[in-house]
Amino acid sequence: MGGRRVLLAGRSVSPAFGGTAVPLAVTWLVWGTTYLAIAFGLRGTEPLTLSSVRFLTAGLLLWCLAERRREPPLTPVRRRGAALVGVLLFSVGMGGVALAEEYVDSGTTALFIATVPLWSVLLNTVRGRPARGAEWAGVWLGLAGVAVLSAGLGRDGLTGAAILLPAAMCWVLGSHLDDHAAGVRGPAAQMLAGGAALAVAAAVRGEFASPPRPTWGAVLALAYLVVFGSLLAMAAYRHLTAHTGPALATSYAFVAPVIAVLSGALFLDEPLTAHVLAGTALIAVALSTTLLTRSRPVAQPMTTAPGHPARGGRGTGPRRGG
Repeated sequence: MGGRRVLLAGRSVSPAFGGTAVPLAVTWLVWGTTYLAIAFGLRGTEPLTLSSVRFLTAGLLLWCLAERRREPPLTPVRRRGAALVGVLLFSVGMGGVALAEEYVDSGTTALFIATVPLWSVLLNTVRGRPARGAEWAGVWLGLAGVAVLSAGLGRDGLTGAAILLPAAMCWVLGSHLDDHAAGVRGPAAQMLAGGAALAVAAAVRGEFASPPRPTWGAVLALAYLVVFGSLLAMAAYRHLTAHTGPALATSYAFVAPVIAVLSGALFLDEPLTAHVLAGTALIAVALSTTLLTRSRPVAQPMTTAPGHPARGGRGTGPRRGG
């Protein structure tokens, strides 16, 4: 291909998606229905096994693409980094999501994971990037939304919440540690490492002792998670980060949970309780406040030379593996 090339999960992207509308719709709809797909997938297999197969398959597809493109091998440092990031993002982060859906509705799960940008604000503060007043307001509103959701959960639901909050925090930490190297071999290595760790965890948990219960719905859900959730949506997200501002690129963070809640109610008969509706409203307002505030430019220090922006942390927009 001439000009800029498409990299499914790398940093360099081409205008293959065209403008903004299509990739925006992809991130909203795909990441909004990922939780529904996981719920259907769990009808055919155990949660950690489902996640392991998902990321091992997606990682192998990306690795084959990297081989076809003759991308250089990863250095030992990058391999170790990819393994750590893969475990944080895909094993603890997304594996935790699938595990939690044994205890919590898919829509409620999405709302807990939607707090990722809020934890990112806290991590940035620890790393020396002070949060603005509006960002702190978003954090407190988001925590209030989590509290409202938790108040409506039973004992099993609280177990799911105890899984989801560390999962969201590990997703933030993994996103900050990721060097976002161009190409697809790095993300492929991350998914392979995360999938392998999930396989070990599934064996320790005794999931392999239970034979799979394959259904057409579960098989189609797994295919959707691999192709759309782990590959296509990430490509769309990378396109947005390269061609739009951070507020628009990360807008899925407060649109996708609403889609997840509605799709869960429509296809899984998940109840839209007062706690769910109030939590959804609080978290949506919190995310819009935080992300829109973050997108505004910050005045540079007077000591910064023209053309050389002050050095800061990496981008803080939450990454989704789907």
